[in-house]
Amino acid sequence: MGPEDNDMQLITDEQVRRALSVRESSAVVRQAFIATAHGKAVTLPRSRTYLDHVTLSVMGGIVPTSKMCGVKIYSTIAGKFDFVVTLFDGTDGRYLGTVQGNALTEFRTAATTRVAVESQMPPSSHTLTIFGAGVQAKAHLASLLDLAVFRRVFVISKGDAAALVAELSAAHPDVQFLTCDTDKAVSEADVIVTCTRASEPLFDGRLLKANVFVAAIGSSKPQTREIDDVTLERASRIIVEHREQARKEAGDLLLAKPGIVDWDQVRELGDVVAEADSIGGGVQGITVYKSVGIGLVDVALSALVYQRVNTASAS
Repeated sequence: MGPEDNDMQLITDEQVRRALSVRESSAVVRQAFIATAHGKAVTLPRSRTYLDHVTLSVMGGIVPTSKMCGVKIYSTIAGKFDFVVTLFDGTDGRYLGTVQGNALTEFRTAATTRVAVESQMPPSSHTLTIFGAGVQAKAHLASLLDLAVFRRVFVISKGDAAALVAELSAAHPDVQFLTCDTDKAVSEADVIVTCTRASEPLFDGRLLKANVFVAAIGSSKPQTREIDDVTLERASRIIVEHREQARKEAGDLLLAKPGIVDWDQVRELGDVVAEADSIGGGVQGITVYKSVGIGLVDVALSALVYQRVNTASAS
């Protein structure tokens, strides 16, 4: 379907929310990452341009499994963002449509973290710790609780963690939600996700269990970090979405002391997921997953939204 037979060129955030579910988002993202591992999908790394108080960012990807390619474009002014994703037909290059990307951003980061968690969390995981209580923390909780493996969740936040715990407890009566001190939340966690705007490490890596999955997703800026050098030193593996982009943006890794992060040993998520599928079994040791967000995911999810919306309008 091209522009000549579709008069609805802009798909809104409201339509995105109606079209996506956390489970299906994760499945589509997982498929896109596995495609990259086999050389069947590619990412266009983020490029940022600055002038005065304005930042313009562009990123994208080609996703043949969706038969689409596209770019995500967004502005940043005074810490506020506005996103759109423009899609093209991957077969003949026709413009297909534009998807508002604000709601999409809530789904895409959490969906990617879920893919990493499913592939790499320790066996018999049951305790999840979330740093943050904002939009991304809530999106991650929705996605990870859908896995139905976590029986206890610690919420650590400088904001109103107690209110979020009360809200979650009412919605998920079979899960224990708690606030506590950072040391307890870190030392007892099987999976830790940091969703903050911190510029300095949030916890002491010496507190981590011998087997734990740590996802740092709060920043894509090279000058900020949420995890410390000890966490990186203890890690059995470090995983990123896209190595080239991470080497420019992943402050958690770039700010480490020289010699701690060996970029030749840093793995890409698509390779890790494909490998886990082939060998099976649980993951031992400490896994660090550092996310900065890549355009491949935005395009893959936008393609799903586009297909859903246009299928519904045609029926």
